[in-house]
Amino acid sequence: MKFLELTDEEYASFIEEGHEAAFFQMIENKTNRELNGETVKLLGVKDDAGTVVAASLFTLQPTVMGKYFYYSNRGPVLDYHNLELVRFYFEGLTEYLKRHNCSYVKVDPNWIYKKYDKDVVEKEEYPAQDALIELLESLGYGHEGFTRGYSKTSQARWMSVLDMTPFEGEKDLVKSFDSQRKRNIKKAQKYGVELRFLEVDEIDKFVKLYADTSERQGFFTHPDPKGYFSNFKKAYGDKVLIPYAYIELDKYVANLTKELQDVTKRLETMQAKENKNDKTLNKIKEMEKQVSNLTGDLEEARIIHEKEGNVLDLAAGIYFETPYELVYNSGASTSEYPQFVGPYMMHLEMMKYCIENNISRYNFYGVSGDFSEDGEDYGVYRFKRGFNAEIEELVGDFVKVIAPLQHNVYKVKAKLGLNK
Repeated sequence: MKFLELTDEEYASFIEEGHEAAFFQMIENKTNRELNGETVKLLGVKDDAGTVVAASLFTLQPTVMGKYFYYSNRGPVLDYHNLELVRFYFEGLTEYLKRHNCSYVKVDPNWIYKKYDKDVVEKEEYPAQDALIELLESLGYGHEGFTRGYSKTSQARWMSVLDMTPFEGEKDLVKSFDSQRKRNIKKAQKYGVELRFLEVDEIDKFVKLYADTSERQGFFTHPDPKGYFSNFKKAYGDKVLIPYAYIELDKYVANLTKELQDVTKRLETMQAKENKNDKTLNKIKEMEKQVSNLTGDLEEARIIHEKEGNVLDLAAGIYFETPYELVYNSGASTSEYPQFVGPYMMHLEMMKYCIENNISRYNFYGVSGDFSEDGEDYGVYRFKRGFNAEIEELVGDFVKVIAPLQHNVYKVKAKLGLNK
């Protein structure tokens, strides 16, 4: 075997084979990083026949004294059950980094440490991957620990994932959801929530909803969200999907008006009956309540229409389609009109997209790992759990210092705020 730099074509061909590669390890991320002015290296291993058997995309950030911080976001991509290959890759990586001005390196493999069911009960059939951690530590790659929570400097270590393989269509998919998910999907369908995909020149619709959501939930956002997400779409092309859930209020008002007319007509017919038994009287009460509710809904819809115009933005998301899974990376929704439950229609339609395109995993992406009711994102966990999503705990971050002197200088300057 041989450790070496890969060409774009060699790297892309390996990743597209369907290995358990995260979207940050796709060749498109090289273009994305380069759009941001970053340097990228594609480092891999070929076997004796010249076939690529391991690969990783590294970004380089300058530190001090001509050295760089090398980071592989969710890499490297290889068979982590093959510990001989893991050893060869990381030994080769260390030697490469010593020759190529590395100060220190960080990797956070897209490899599952433990699996849990939706109630966070550990699955016994998938043993903890301690052998991998022990091997990497023996090679000088220090494990940063079994972290929980969110960090600005690390990727989420806990994933919420729905296995799509059991489902043949919408009916059995929805049947697997909890009662609240089913109820809200029916609401969204009744309201006439529609979905289409945005192109890069429409990304302001997503960014507006994203700003609303970040302010409401207080999560970290990129200082230039429009540029950040636009670059994803430009670099990844069709492999980035931006679903957008909305209501056309003209249609909604027309449907409400027709429904109100139909119910009112039936109510008048029933009220006109001379002999009314208890069953009829109860039915009249129900229909009177229905008329009242529809009248209120219609008035509300007209007010919203006057304020917002015909199209009401409800929800949008940034999804990455990889050979391995569909990833819900970022989501956004309106805080002003939550009654239309737009996110539910978005998730339903994107899950149907998985079924239609033979994608076996729907990755809701990160959760904090604190599943107690006091957890910072307990509501997020409960939302995803309602779709029957299970939990995967990734192995986490590994760091190795390659040039101790320069790294220590860098740390001192960072502490003094001199690295800016």
